[in-house]
Amino acid sequence: MKAKYPFKETPILYGEDAIRFEKEMERVDNMSQEERRKNWEKLEREYNEICKEIEICI
Repeated sequence: MKAKYPFKETPILYGEDAIRFEKEMERVDNMSQEERRKNWEKLEREYNEICKEIEICI
């Protein structure tokens, strides 16, 4: 089976884009377990709210 859209090559970052990418990667890796837990709880609350809205619409 042939894909509808061909796969594109992964871009290689240079200059400021590469520096910004590395900084973002470090920032994410340095999150504490507490921060990760808070992010997960926030995501879960938002997900449940959206599910309730969908149930109301149906």
